[in-house]
Amino acid sequence: MVLRGDALDVVLNDDGKPRTTSFTPGAIPPATAAASAREPADGGTVAGYPVACAVTADHVFCPDRTGAVHRTNRDGTGDRIAASSRSGSRISAATLAGSHSALGYLASRQTSEGWVSEAWLAVDDELPVRLSEDGSGATSLVLAARKGSVLAVSVDARAALTTLHVRPVTFEGRVQLGENVVVFVGGPGDRRTAAAIALPPSGVAWALLPIPKDIGSFGMAVVRVDEPAHVDEPVQWSMYPNGLDPAPVVSVVDGSVTWVARVRPQGAEPGSPRVLELGVVGGADGVFASRGLLLTGAPKLTDVALAADREGALWVSWVDGTGSWLERVACR
Repeated sequence: MVLRGDALDVVLNDDGKPRTTSFTPGAIPPATAAASAREPADGGTVAGYPVACAVTADHVFCPDRTGAVHRTNRDGTGDRIAASSRSGSRISAATLAGSHSALGYLASRQTSEGWVSEAWLAVDDELPVRLSEDGSGATSLVLAARKGSVLAVSVDARAALTTLHVRPVTFEGRVQLGENVVVFVGGPGDRRTAAAIALPPSGVAWALLPIPKDIGSFGMAVVRVDEPAHVDEPVQWSMYPNGLDPAPVVSVVDGSVTWVARVRPQGAEPGSPRVLELGVVGGADGVFASRGLLLTGAPKLTDVALAADREGALWVSWVDGTGSWLERVACR
């Protein structure tokens, strides 16, 4: 989901081609208004590819089932192949230096230790550059625009430990990679779990990573990311009733508020249904405070997206066993 003027564009992936539906947010209804019931989208629905597209100011990037990442204009024209990613892996995109489209993706490279999954970056029509350092890999990657630069946040989940890497990217005639900093080291992680990054106006960023805290507990690590980032940044934990892999989490900054939507188990028992929880991260320590549950009792809740409109409302999209859904939420 992405705001475009007064409209909210919801971009679905039709096997490498963007399929966009636009909504015009109206005034927030009064608190006494009845909650809306679930209803199908206008024009019906069709099956889509579960790997999401990524959007910058000028372009839409959509991977197809082979891993080829298609770059199109926002209206879907001008289709070309921008990169070749690992089939089934997620991508991310951000606007760099005001006018350049940066694409982050995962690709496999053969090394002396065998095949390694690594993070790569492609900007405009330049040759891709490797974000991962020698000796480290990446199992997920997210990009976020910060001022005129882009912050690349990658996770390297392994059987022994999980590392969270932060690397700034600038553009000065060509791509310039900053120092790769390991801001957090945790226990074994699931290769399907990705981090989220929130960039409040204060200048302090928050990286959110659901991961086991120890052998008997699981939670969301809220890692402080200073500018510039430091090794072993402070971390605050928000615990879950039980473990969950993957455990989707997304964030959006609306003014001075950092909103977070996350999927977690409803209870501590094995096989517990999942809930979709909305909350905020704030304060100097990045404490997570829940604002309520948007969805409960969902056995298959796998993907979440979050956006804020100009009326001060949140748009939450998720995928469950019945399809993909979109809801507008006003928090009071």
